[in-house]
Amino acid sequence: MILAACGGNSDSSNPTAVADAQTPAANSASAAVQNEFRLAGSTPLGMRTTTPAVVISDPDKNLPPYTPPPPPAALTTNTLNFGDFTSFLAAGSTQGWVPGPTPSSITIPAPATNGTGAGDKAVALGSTYATASYEADVTVSNPVGAGPANAGFIVRTTNPTAGGPDSLTGYFIGLDTGSHTLVVGRENNNWTQFIQYPNSTIVGGSTHHLKVTTSGTAITVDLDQQRVISANDATNGLPAAFASGSFGVRRFGVGATFSNITIKTYPTVKSPTFDFSKVVGMVYTPSTAVNAIDFWQNYDPTVVNRELTYAQTYGINTIAVYLHYLVWANDRVAFLSKFENLLEIAARHGIKVSPIFYDDCWNPTPQYGPQPAPVWGVHNSQWVQSPGTPVEQAYFQPTASNASMTYKQSLANYITDFVAPHRNDSRILFWEPMNEPGCSGNGSLQQTRAVLMNDARIAILNAGATQPINSPQVQEDEGTYFSDFYAFHPYGNPYTGPVNGSYVNALNSETLQRGFTGTLGQTMPGIVSNYGGSTGFIIWELMIGRTNTRFHWGQTPSAPATVEPATPFQGTIYPDGHPWQTSEVQALTGGFYVKLPVLNVAYYNDPSFNSAPVKTSVTPLVDFDLNTERGTDSPDASAGVNATNYGIRWTGAIKASQSGLYTFSINSDNVARLWINGAEVINKQTSTRSTASGIVWLNARQPTSIKVEYVHGTGAANMHLSWWNPLVRSPAAVRIVPSDPLVATN
Repeated sequence: MILAACGGNSDSSNPTAVADAQTPAANSASAAVQNEFRLAGSTPLGMRTTTPAVVISDPDKNLPPYTPPPPPAALTTNTLNFGDFTSFLAAGSTQGWVPGPTPSSITIPAPATNGTGAGDKAVALGSTYATASYEADVTVSNPVGAGPANAGFIVRTTNPTAGGPDSLTGYFIGLDTGSHTLVVGRENNNWTQFIQYPNSTIVGGSTHHLKVTTSGTAITVDLDQQRVISANDATNGLPAAFASGSFGVRRFGVGATFSNITIKTYPTVKSPTFDFSKVVGMVYTPSTAVNAIDFWQNYDPTVVNRELTYAQTYGINTIAVYLHYLVWANDRVAFLSKFENLLEIAARHGIKVSPIFYDDCWNPTPQYGPQPAPVWGVHNSQWVQSPGTPVEQAYFQPTASNASMTYKQSLANYITDFVAPHRNDSRILFWEPMNEPGCSGNGSLQQTRAVLMNDARIAILNAGATQPINSPQVQEDEGTYFSDFYAFHPYGNPYTGPVNGSYVNALNSETLQRGFTGTLGQTMPGIVSNYGGSTGFIIWELMIGRTNTRFHWGQTPSAPATVEPATPFQGTIYPDGHPWQTSEVQALTGGFYVKLPVLNVAYYNDPSFNSAPVKTSVTPLVDFDLNTERGTDSPDASAGVNATNYGIRWTGAIKASQSGLYTFSINSDNVARLWINGAEVINKQTSTRSTASGIVWLNARQPTSIKVEYVHGTGAANMHLSWWNPLVRSPAAVRIVPSDPLVATN
């Protein structure tokens, strides 16, 4: 894109946005924003909102406890007798179901040997149920031999036969006395296990009151009046056969008695569906942070506001953010306060947030405290799991800091602390209990991960959340069984859709890798055209910064990169606000005919600006800080921009909402200049971090040309252009004029 710009050479030493049609109501000049604007004294050029301060406050204060609505009245209540059932005995079984001690009980003795009576069942075929509860007192014997040893309910059952253990369609919920677990899974002439939940009281000969409720795609399980399981079968394209069916009882490798079998029916409930087709999202970790612990320990609302301005300008309406248990455990109130601040900033930019509680990727042993610097050349070099392997392994044990509190209880409190204050918060798009269960490759903890997701779901629902819940199906399927909708992470090319092909109730919740030698990468236009308008998408990731995802997956500590990649593997926006490619911005914002409030920017390895620029692009702000770490010390290392002794020039046009004298200021570490309408307003000649200002008259609603130049020498780079007029009341009173339609640039 080209914008007219005027030059100037006089000497002076005086001491966000989206496309216009997308500006949200959140950016109006509210009283809070007006007050912040007045107190701040200046605002970055191009910013449409102020930065709210973090208010450290315990959100529990005056927060009423969540009271769930009363359950609906049962439509019918039926107690089943032995005569209501038809038996289906597996091959080799020599024993049938017989009446128990009372007419309302059924008993089958333990099989004579291991392997007989595998999958014996009795089904009450007279009725089918959709929204219903099923309960009974269940006694299960000791196992016979090795292998599965469980008995319990089969619900939503169709097509039962005597052909084998899983010869039916439906769900099984049972007590396993061999593994001392509560087992839940799906049967469809095969077995899909959802979870085995440990419970030391499930032993041979013990009796438990088992209650199962089915409602829509949800299955809840109460054992002895305590909620233990909250599953929801969000399998993509789930067959209609699982929506309703008969009730039955089943055993495998044990004897069992079922007494006082009672079924209650309720008005039919259909699980809600969710339309994510309009989601244009990015995973967000600030460019200054190496991982989630670093993000929240060193949370900087100014950086967040700046970078979400970039996101809004480039068409992003959703961000996924990683929380971390260790930050909460060590600095609870501050963490919760920072999270509220992020929600407020995101809302001002018209952006919704999806928080992520747990993560199963990368370093399994996170440590609280200062995080190591990124390792140059290594992808995601300091990313850490949450809560981490040590906590997962000790899940049912007391925490290291409190012998009266288990990690299970502590993690439930962690989740409740975030959800309860935001149970009805429209700023939250959905809650994600765990990112990519199974990414760690630690198969020994697979069932623990299912337990974590199950318990997180219970904690979220017990806190009264009205937003949906999701963990994606990637390395392991368990996340799907504790989710309200189906999420997937397609990283392939050709671009793949949901597993079973249904775009209904589905979200592409993580995607984009630009490839490396020997692989076929994805492109931003490819992501947009394949998932935009159908499942929606969330890109990994917004910023190109210290997470090091510009290096590819194969660049590990044992095989690091040797040069900066010319094409970043992941990441979209550099810390100063320019995109890796403007073609990606075109794709995100709707094509070549969108006008964005941005300045043209050119980067020079010649700080005298006499040679051709190394790269040209666009930025929504002139407002950035760069560190001195290799790779992120350059405005764009992938393009070959120097880390030292470089120049940057911005050109474009601005427009004020009312006429008056405006003070412009540059705060920079080195030389910088500003021209407005061809006249030099600031000429900062010092080579140290300082501020220079100048005053200029702007006519209301009249586009005025602007040119800014900055030269960096060595050390950390800082460049901030801001304005101030005490008579105006809105940070959006001076705007960057929306550009001509974007054209392809570097």
